[in-house]
Amino acid sequence: MIAGESRGDLLHALTYVSTESGPDGSYIVNGDLPPEVAPPFIRAIMRIEAELLLHDAEQVTIDRGEPRTPEERRADAFLALALRVTDT
Repeated sequence: MIAGESRGDLLHALTYVSTESGPDGSYIVNGDLPPEVAPPFIRAIMRIEAELLLHDAEQVTIDRGEPRTPEERRADAFLALALRVTDT
C-alpha cells in the first residue's frame, strides 16, 4: 500500500502520465486518467500533499513565511508518490 492505495492501482494510473520539458528547463506533467483509474491516484496525491502541508506548517516563521506554494506542494506530492510507487 502506498498512501493508503494499492501499489498496482497507482502503477496503472502512472501509465497515463507523461512529462515533457518546458521552455525554461522545467518539466510539464500531463495526465489524462480514465474515470475508473483516477480516484486512487487522486486520493494518494491528496494524502501525500497533506503530509507535506503538516511538515510545512512546522517550518512557518515570521521571517520565512510558508516554505512553498500550494502549486509547489502539489508538484512535490506527485514526485513523492512516483518515488514511493517505484521504490522496491
